[in-house]
Amino acid sequence: MKVQLIFTNFDCPVGPSMGLSYLSSCLKEAGHETKCIHISEWVDYPFDPERIMNDIKEYDPGLVALCFGTNHAPEAKLLRKVLKEGGVTAPILCGGIHTTLNTEEIIADENVDFANVGEGDDSGVDLATALEQGLDTTNIPNIWAREKNGTIHRNSARPLKDIRKLPYMDTEMWNFQQLMDSRRGWVNVFMNRGCPYRCTYCHNNGVAKVLQKNMGTKTSGNKDLGYLRYRDPEDMIGELKHLMSKYDVKAFSFNDDCFTMNKEQMRIFLPMYAKEINLPFVCNTTVLDVDPEILGLMAEANCDLIRYGVETATERIRRHVLKRVFSTERTREVFKWTREAGIRSFAFLILGNPGETMDEMLQTLSLASELMPDGLKVSIGYPYPGTEYHDIAEAMGEIDHDYPHFHNFIRESKMKWTTEERVQLDKFRTVFWFWMNAYLKNDSSQLYQGLIDKVQAMSVKEWRHPSTEQKVLDMEELVSSEMKKRKVTHWSIPFKDRPEISILIKGDDFLAYDTLDPH
Repeated sequence: MKVQLIFTNFDCPVGPSMGLSYLSSCLKEAGHETKCIHISEWVDYPFDPERIMNDIKEYDPGLVALCFGTNHAPEAKLLRKVLKEGGVTAPILCGGIHTTLNTEEIIADENVDFANVGEGDDSGVDLATALEQGLDTTNIPNIWAREKNGTIHRNSARPLKDIRKLPYMDTEMWNFQQLMDSRRGWVNVFMNRGCPYRCTYCHNNGVAKVLQKNMGTKTSGNKDLGYLRYRDPEDMIGELKHLMSKYDVKAFSFNDDCFTMNKEQMRIFLPMYAKEINLPFVCNTTVLDVDPEILGLMAEANCDLIRYGVETATERIRRHVLKRVFSTERTREVFKWTREAGIRSFAFLILGNPGETMDEMLQTLSLASELMPDGLKVSIGYPYPGTEYHDIAEAMGEIDHDYPHFHNFIRESKMKWTTEERVQLDKFRTVFWFWMNAYLKNDSSQLYQGLIDKVQAMSVKEWRHPSTEQKVLDMEELVSSEMKKRKVTHWSIPFKDRPEISILIKGDDFLAYDTLDPH
């Protein structure tokens, strides 16, 4: 059967969907055919429902599988309506995190025929096979099905898949070389699935609860769900070699939620990677899941950078809103260990959390300055429906349900703020590194404090003028250029297409544009 895959990836950082890549490989392994519409301006395919409908009709699939997140849910709903009204006869399957966390909302749409709960590697194949063979499609685990008479079958979830049995991800469904070029040769990969933690803002928090309900387990814990799954090191090395044989790979980005969560696996994999791959790599992990030994092995394996979720400096926000279980002191220690291992560090920060004050946001920027990460990214707290973070924000009365819809969590906030607070948050978001440089107490600090004073003196009207942001960034570029000439350590944003990412410049030593994975 022909299966039309659709990925909504517009007005946000570009990249292939790892979930769809593995689903496609599973479908092909089972004898099906796939084709993907990657909706992204980066690949010259902006969101255009009529164009999408015509391309689907030309392909004439037996199933349309639509993958989207909360930020693109309104457009996904519009697209489904256009497809059905425009004469696309193939049933529509919705999948992805938003569908998993909000399945009742999705299946309530009369233009949705099937909704996948959780991972779709097996359930997607079972559905395609059942449709192709004319079998019953109303009792497939993980799949909620709508009959033509409106009856909805809410099937339970199946046990989570043994990922050692997954085929390699399908890269041929994408314009992969173009995507690699836009990422300067970086390739995203996954080694393991699952996360040991349940941070409120993360999809793992919501997904685990959904799976507990659908699988009927006693708890949403990792053991009861079988949530943590590890690939054999040899299998991972095999996939990396496969990618290197097809593309001019410059580096790998392990997008696991917590790459080093299994230290025994790391003790086997990292020396193997050093010997057989040895390309630079970056990864995500937590300050609880590394130690000097593991960091030493990572350095020997050519780990270029480790991305840590710092998120906030405020104990109240960390423990009661985000529910992160590590201390500021542990964070300081791990960033020190990482520098001593010769590995560069990257910090993720979240500003604008429910109930967070402006002073608390400044504390976070102060801590970030103290940690001295080589790079960092600032996001705005987003209460995704289905997460505990959303429930906490809702209970606090913090969500502004009337605020206009937007496509990512980098520039806007769904929280309730006064006009003045929203503008101050936007100032922090736009030029957060000004404050970090002021906290450095070096030769750059006074100059950046001067920039802060100019920004803070701007009225709401002046700040919101369309030309203001560029004027402020132009002023900063002059200051940063002078600091570079004088080899003064400071943060700046050398990548104008990614203003939420700031880089630490230490004389001539900083993350170069051709080696940083920007997405």
